[in-house]
Amino acid sequence: MKIWLADLTYTQQSIASDVVPAGIGMIAEYTEKKIPNIEKIKLYKFPEILSGDFEKNRPDVIGFSNYLWNSSLSDAFAKQIKKIYPEIITVMGGPNFPTDTTEQKKYVEERPWLDFYIVKEGEHAFVKLIEFLMKKSISDIKTVDDVIDLPNLVFLKDRLFHSSKKIERIMDLSEIPSPYLSNRLDEFLDGKLLPITQTNRGCPFTCTFCTEGQSYWTKVRRKPRDVVENEVSYIADKMNTLPAEKRRTDLLIADSNFGMFTEDLDTCKVIADEQKKNGYPKYINVATGKNKKERVLEAAKIVNGAMKLAGSVQSLDPEIQDNIKRKNISSKEIVDMALKSSEIGANTYSEVILGLPGDTKEKHFKTLKTLVESSFTTISMYQLMILPGTELGSRESINKYEMDIKYRVVPRCYGTYKFLGDEISVSEVEGICTSTNTLSFQDYLDCRKINLIINIFYNDSVFEEVISLLNKLKISIWDWLEEIYINSSKEEFKDFKNLLNDFLDDSEKELWKDKEKLTKFTSNKENINLFIEGKLGSNLIFKYKSRSLTYDLDVAGKIAEYSTNSILSKMKIQNPSLKTFIKELVLFKKCQIEDIFDLELIKEGKFNFDINKYIQDKNENFISINLNKYKFRNIKKIKFYLTKEQINQIKSYNLLFGNKIDGISRTLSRVYIKKLFRTLNNSYQITNDEFHENNSRRWGGGLESV
Repeated sequence: MKIWLADLTYTQQSIASDVVPAGIGMIAEYTEKKIPNIEKIKLYKFPEILSGDFEKNRPDVIGFSNYLWNSSLSDAFAKQIKKIYPEIITVMGGPNFPTDTTEQKKYVEERPWLDFYIVKEGEHAFVKLIEFLMKKSISDIKTVDDVIDLPNLVFLKDRLFHSSKKIERIMDLSEIPSPYLSNRLDEFLDGKLLPITQTNRGCPFTCTFCTEGQSYWTKVRRKPRDVVENEVSYIADKMNTLPAEKRRTDLLIADSNFGMFTEDLDTCKVIADEQKKNGYPKYINVATGKNKKERVLEAAKIVNGAMKLAGSVQSLDPEIQDNIKRKNISSKEIVDMALKSSEIGANTYSEVILGLPGDTKEKHFKTLKTLVESSFTTISMYQLMILPGTELGSRESINKYEMDIKYRVVPRCYGTYKFLGDEISVSEVEGICTSTNTLSFQDYLDCRKINLIINIFYNDSVFEEVISLLNKLKISIWDWLEEIYINSSKEEFKDFKNLLNDFLDDSEKELWKDKEKLTKFTSNKENINLFIEGKLGSNLIFKYKSRSLTYDLDVAGKIAEYSTNSILSKMKIQNPSLKTFIKELVLFKKCQIEDIFDLELIKEGKFNFDINKYIQDKNENFISINLNKYKFRNIKKIKFYLTKEQINQIKSYNLLFGNKIDGISRTLSRVYIKKLFRTLNNSYQITNDEFHENNSRRWGGGLESV
């Protein structure tokens, strides 16, 4: 029996799901282990390669993954296969599938091209199905009793609907051979795709918006320690063989709560060893543990800051937490972790979801305020996606909270592909909640506005020098952000107001009330081209964040500078040289960031103050700041440039995603942008004596403080 497995991704704007297909790799390894006489299973990631191979050969069974980002693409290919080769058995599996049996039946009824759907964990269920198909054909299935012993299976044939009563998991993950260590995934370790590993499966939490919130996943199963260690070393060695400008520098760990378990510290030590030996990974994409903050912090220390610490609260409102079943997650521990992380310089982020049951504009703002004041370095703000296979995705929940669901195209997930004689135009469509019985649509838009402002001015240390000044003066960063929010409606900041209005207009325009109409619209090649060209679609938060760092950096800088002076004035903090100092804080950041994707560009600025010295001065008095400490004798011209290592990293991301606005958006969503900021030349440095002489001469020997 010839078996092919496909974890397809869109490729025509950039690689949408740019992750090594390790999931289907494990299914292939497990199947070949349990059925030794089977032909070697082929794996596919790119639609073009699958299409080309079908012209030369074809399988007996083909399996497709089903995620939010490739569900329609997998459907389109399976449908075309069934149309041309009805004898080929089509199987699908993945979390983007309902849990309610009535909805499951409707799902498979609407997809007559699917022979079988495997729910939950796939390896064991797929083996049992293949063993069955090696003995019997689909036509032999006459009653449910014929397949009653097949676990994790849903199918519909001749009006016969079956949904397995046995939903099984593999108890010992050592049973699954590593697809990395068998060399099966070597073709995908090409520098284009993001290496992924997983140390355990399962999640002890029951969040209603998550597909792992079901009791099926509550028990956490661990992969053997030696396998995890060997996979990390294997991936690092493979990346190190690639040219510097073509290799990935990041690693994805697919655990739901990494760092929360003692075994995770051992994994971090292995990673730290590889960092010393191979310089890999520089970035670790992972969802860190929701509890056990001290252990999570220790994990971050071990990997030298390569790992962002996740403090994903979704909302800090008790009623909302109760509605989404997060009572067993300590919000206090999450906030405390951020405060501790700031002390050790670790990169932290928190996630917030807008539109959860019971959410209001006031509650959303209050949660954001708490997180900002807790010193998270990044706050990731999402909208509530209505996902199949989650409790909140059920019709009961939607009706209970009076959710208004609108639809949009998933960023980068669209394309037109030639396959088996036809041209297929397809996109992924997701449903999001834009209002509830407690949140109006206008409030939803107001929340989106503050989300973008936080993303531009707070996240990723873009205005960290200004934020540092405010912190030293004991001024609330949230008050500063609200000042920007208020000032953004003023006509004197028309350009920034236009930026926000463009964002809100796009936020409304991307939403469709009718899912079927949107699906039909994106089945047209000309319309798909509009998405590929960037005229439609995009992750709007990152798109407009990217605009603020490129075309509109001056605009953002002006309102940041004005709002800083404005809030200091309200606090009655005044100083004749303070305005110049604030102006230079903004100029400093502009020189570090502006057009960093232009690799040849060296930025230059003239400064009265040594901003770099100010940044590095950790012992400054928090009550008053002596600006004279940082005053140059003469105005200094300072150059800012990218290091060779930064250039190589940016080149690799430019190759992957491009250097236009959508590509920049993609890169910003993947890296800790602070590590890409331009470096200063050191030629301007002067001695403390020169500072003293300068200050005595220019300021009459007095100390000028704020």
